[in-house]
Amino acid sequence: MEHLQKELAQAGVRTEKNFPLCRHSTFRIGGCARLALFPKTREELLYCLAALKQSELRFLVIGNASNVVFSDDGFDGAVLFTTAFRSLEHRGNRLQVGAGVPLHAVASLAERASLGGAEFLHGIPGTLGGAIFMNAGAFGGCMADICESSEYFDMCTGKVATLYGREQEFANRTSFYQKHPNCIVLGATLVLREGNREEICRLMRDYMERRRRTQPLEYPSAGSVFKRPEGYFAGKLIEDCGLKGTRVGGAEVSVKHAGFIVNRGGATAKDVRCLVALIQERVLKETGVSLECEIRFL
Repeated sequence: MEHLQKELAQAGVRTEKNFPLCRHSTFRIGGCARLALFPKTREELLYCLAALKQSELRFLVIGNASNVVFSDDGFDGAVLFTTAFRSLEHRGNRLQVGAGVPLHAVASLAERASLGGAEFLHGIPGTLGGAIFMNAGAFGGCMADICESSEYFDMCTGKVATLYGREQEFANRTSFYQKHPNCIVLGATLVLREGNREEICRLMRDYMERRRRTQPLEYPSAGSVFKRPEGYFAGKLIEDCGLKGTRVGGAEVSVKHAGFIVNRGGATAKDVRCLVALIQERVLKETGVSLECEIRFL
């Protein structure tokens, strides 16, 4: 690992040893990674991925860590964070977006360019790469609606390739990239539609107000814990089972929105896992509905 860190430093890539993952997690949970990488450009990102491929070191590629729970034991390998890679260009009704660009920045650029279709991204605390990986969505919109193509680096072949349209295999909170973890998202082309800036801005404000009113934004969390089961709402099922406010250690089922688990202070990954299992068991027993996790435990 020392050789890898030296090689990356010579290439201008910022690295940090024994990096506390809780500092880079919206849940504020996680131990330390042996090495953290922060590439700033596409070239640095590709260099890091190629170097990791050659090193055979265990690694993770993470955006804003807004939908993950890091292990309490940390990660005995390298974690590559894409958040410093923020390439964002506007060409006509298309946006060229780098993997590390925050979703609020995508929505803001679209609003300034009077382009509609990306309003649902406003307020989602993730990055473009994570949003494509998860087919992120809200308020009836999702990445499948606007992502024309996505570029990726194949860790197996060492080559860069592009997926178009249906090749990305978007479905309910999933995509081609979840089924092929060796393929790392580098960026994407989003296609939007011409719109009225005032109306776009009004819709974004409305979405943000609805988030503030209904979601526990005052506490660390990883967003909605479970995928929406067909024909139901996960939060409603959990609430109907009387689980609001249920706690395991520092992890609590939000009293504001039962679809969220929040960190009320000192929560561990083990606390969250135990609470998730408790919720799944109770909901299945009382309603017959099996809840599938949307958040990822790493």
